[in-house]
Amino acid sequence: MGKPQRQAALGILITVALVGSFVAMMAAVVMVSLPVFAYAAAVSYGADLLLHTAQSSTLDRLRDSRFGLTIRFLIRQFLLLALCGVMIDLDSFVVQMTAVGLLLLFVMQLVYGALLKRVRSERAALPFTTRGLDLEALGIRRLPHPFLTNKHVRKMLHLDVPLVAGAIGTIATDDWRYVSFGGIATVWLAFVAVLILLPGAKNALILPSPDEALDELNWQLGQYRPQVALYFTFAAVSRDFMYQVNMWLESLEALDLRPIIVLRERATLRYLDATSVPVICVPKAENLARVEMPELRVTLYPGNAGKNVHMLQRHEVKHVFIGHGDSDKLASSNRVSKVFDEIWVAGRAGRDRYERIKHAVSANQIVEVGRPQLMPLRRWTGSVNHETPTVIYAPTWEGWTDDACYTSVIPAGEQLIRMLLSHGRKLRIIYKPHPLTGTRSPAAAAAHRRIIALLREDNARRFGRKVTDSKVAARKLARIDKRLTALQERGVRSKYPDLSEEERTARIRKFRDQAGALYWDSLPVDAHHVVTERVPSLYDCFNHSDLLIGDMSSVVSDFVATRKPYAIFNLDGLPDAEFRNEQRTAYASYLLDRECNGLEEALTAMFSRDQDVMAPYREQLKEYLLGPDHPPSTVRFAEAANDLYRRGLEDFPIEYPRFAEVPDQPGRQSHQPA
Repeated sequence: MGKPQRQAALGILITVALVGSFVAMMAAVVMVSLPVFAYAAAVSYGADLLLHTAQSSTLDRLRDSRFGLTIRFLIRQFLLLALCGVMIDLDSFVVQMTAVGLLLLFVMQLVYGALLKRVRSERAALPFTTRGLDLEALGIRRLPHPFLTNKHVRKMLHLDVPLVAGAIGTIATDDWRYVSFGGIATVWLAFVAVLILLPGAKNALILPSPDEALDELNWQLGQYRPQVALYFTFAAVSRDFMYQVNMWLESLEALDLRPIIVLRERATLRYLDATSVPVICVPKAENLARVEMPELRVTLYPGNAGKNVHMLQRHEVKHVFIGHGDSDKLASSNRVSKVFDEIWVAGRAGRDRYERIKHAVSANQIVEVGRPQLMPLRRWTGSVNHETPTVIYAPTWEGWTDDACYTSVIPAGEQLIRMLLSHGRKLRIIYKPHPLTGTRSPAAAAAHRRIIALLREDNARRFGRKVTDSKVAARKLARIDKRLTALQERGVRSKYPDLSEEERTARIRKFRDQAGALYWDSLPVDAHHVVTERVPSLYDCFNHSDLLIGDMSSVVSDFVATRKPYAIFNLDGLPDAEFRNEQRTAYASYLLDRECNGLEEALTAMFSRDQDVMAPYREQLKEYLLGPDHPPSTVRFAEAANDLYRRGLEDFPIEYPRFAEVPDQPGRQSHQPA
C-alpha cells in the first residue's frame, strides 16, 4: 500500500473513531454514565488532533457535512452540560460554573477572532504587496507571530479542555475545586491569549493610506527603473498554474534589461518561485493604473486571461505573448493573440501554427526566439545511459472540456504501464503526469491512481513490501528540504530576514540542485518513480530517461531538444500520415494507438540505434520546432527583448515628470509631481 493509500486509510480510521466518540457521548448522556462520557470525550479530542495533524482530506468532508471543527466543540460542550443536568441538579454549582466558563471562553474567542479579522481585512486593503523592493519607509509593521495567527480557531477552541476536565472531575468526586480551577484556567488562558495578541494586532494596523503606499511604490520603482515586465493573472490561483510563470524566471533574470514581475492575485505571490527579480502584486485595476514605470517598454505575457487588458491598455508599451510552452494544441495558436504586438515562439513550427488562423495574426507579429529553458537538457548519445533502460511516461491533462481531451491517461495509460511492466527486458518507468491531471475529470483521476498503484506494486515485487530507501540520502534530503522551507519563508517567521532576494534565490537553487542529485540515490537504480513534486524537475527526468511516451503537448516539443526517441499517442485513430501532418511534433515520433500498438517499435529504437528509423527526422524536427542551436536560445531571447525595447523607445521616448520637494516628510525627501 502506497503512502497516499495509507494516509487515506488512516484518515478513515480516525474519522470513524471521531464520529464514534460523539455517538458514545450521546449514549452516555442517555445512560447517565460518566465513565463512558469521559473516555469518549478523551477519544474525541485525540481524534480531532490526529485528524488535523495528518491534514486528512476527511476534514473537508466533515465540514461539508455540517460537522466541522467549531460544531464538534459546541456539540461536546452541549453534551457536557446535558450530562451535568441529568446527573446533578440544574441549579448546582458545577452546572453554573461550567456554563459561565464556556460563555466567557466564547466571548474571548470572539474578541480574538475579531482582532485577527480586522488585521487581515485592513492589510488586504493595501493597494499592493511586493517582494524585492525596499518599502521600509512606509513603516508597515509585521503581522503578529505565526503561532498567534496560524490555525488560531483550533487553538482557541482547545482552551476548553481544562474546563471540561474539571467539570468531569467535580461530577465524579463532588469536589468543587476541579471545576473551579478548570474554569479559571480556561478563561485565564483565553484572556492571556487576547492580551498577547493585542499589541501585535495594534502594530499591524498602523498602515499608510493607499495614496501614501502608491507614492512610495512609485518612488521605489523610479529608483529601480524597470524596462521589461512579466505580467501574469489567473482566476483559479493554485501552485499547479504557477509553472506558467516560474518557467520564465531564469530567462527573465538573464536579460540585459531591468525586469520586473507584475502579478494580479495575492495568492500567486505565495506560489511564485524564488527569483532575484523585483515583484509587485496589484489586485485592483485602478491601483495598477496608478503604478508608474516610465521606462517600461516591453511586457511579456505567459498566459491569455481577461485581466491582461489592464496592462494592454498601456499604449507606450510593446506587448508580447510568450506562452507557457509550444505545442500543437489549439491554445498554442489562439485568435486572441492578435491583441499583442508580437508573439514569440520557439521555432518555425510556432509560426506555422498561426497560419491556421489566417487574417488574425500577421507574419511580422511572429518572432522565433527558441526555448531558453531547455539549455540544461543533455543530448542523446545514441544508446541507453543507464543500467536499466528508462522510459518516461509524461501525459498531458484532460483539459477544460471533454471536447478537447488530449490526455492518454484515461483510454490508454493503464494499458501502457502494464505492457511496459510485462516487457521481456527489464525497464525502469518514470511517471511524470501534468500537475492538473485529474483535477477536472474523475475518470482521469481514477486512471492516474491506478497507474501509481501498478508502479508501486511492481516496486514492491522487485524489492519487497517496501522499497528500501538509502537512509543516508533520505536524511540528507530531509535536511535539504528543511533548509529550503526555511529559506522560502519571508516576513516574521523567516530565519533569514536579512537575506537579499538575490542571495535567497542563489541558496534555494543550490539546495534544489543538491536535492535533485540526491533524489536519484534515494531509491534503487532500477526502481520506478512517480514524480508529482517539484524535485526532481521535468528536465531532470528527461536527462535520466532514454525514451519519452507522451501526448500532444509542449512536453514532447521540449523533449525533442534531447534528440532521444519518443512516442506519441494517436488517440483519434487517424492515418499516420494525416496525424503527422496535423500534429507537427509527431513528425519524428513513433505512434501509438489506444491499444498501445507501436510500442515495440519505440522500445526497439531505444535499445538499438541501428533500428531507430526516426533518428534523422528528429534532427530536422528539432530545428523546426525549437530553432537552431546557434546562436543559443538565451541569446535570441535577449536580443528579441532588446530589439523590441529599442523600437518602443523610438515610438515613445522616455519623458520623466517634473518633481517638487515636499519638506514635511522626515527621513528622506519624498517626491510628488509638480
